[in-house]
Amino acid sequence: METELNNKIDFEKMCSSELLDYISFKSEYPNEAEQAFYEFCRRFEKNVIQKAEVYSSKFGYSEVIALEIAHCAFARVWKYPSFNLEKAKSKDVNKAILLWLYPIMYTQLVKYGEQNTCADPTIDEDLSIITDLDGLVDKKSASENKEDRKNLKIKLGILDSAFIGLSEKHKIIYLTYKAYEVPGKNIPRTISKKLQDTLELTQGTIRLYKRDANLHVENYIKQRNGRK
Repeated sequence: METELNNKIDFEKMCSSELLDYISFKSEYPNEAEQAFYEFCRRFEKNVIQKAEVYSSKFGYSEVIALEIAHCAFARVWKYPSFNLEKAKSKDVNKAILLWLYPIMYTQLVKYGEQNTCADPTIDEDLSIITDLDGLVDKKSASENKEDRKNLKIKLGILDSAFIGLSEKHKIIYLTYKAYEVPGKNIPRTISKKLQDTLELTQGTIRLYKRDANLHVENYIKQRNGRK
């Protein structure tokens, strides 16, 4: 990484993943990291704010809160620029970064509901809970080709309608268990802990939410099949 002061770095032309590399070296090169972070925020702010507004509206929050949530997400990026290009969910770098950013933003939104402030940026988090159908498809089809992923998304598409009437917490619990649960085994302890911390529910309550969500989806599918 060239960081000599007499070499002007053109961050505007830099690949987005490289901006995160510079941010990760903020201790060694604070000036360059700040410039990279400024460009990173400028590049992704519009998309993150728009997504924050969509999610915030589901929680009954205003656009002002959505803007704060977006800033919370970028604050975590500054603290933990942990994007891994090798594990990216898209070959398009900018799209892959957005797919990485949205769960960060969503976690901040859920935390905000109880704390009325950003989640503590000094606490690193495993952002592995599943918050939407695309996340479940990505998890289930990580080792499959594009066509298999497309078919899986069509197959799971029924869940969009089945989720009507369920709370956000019910949906997150349902999707996360579907992503990680193996017959005869519990989901990984780290994921279980993540659900408890993010949703601020006890494990017993999560089990109740899971049961209710499963019954809700099963009843929807039975009724749908009965109409055919």
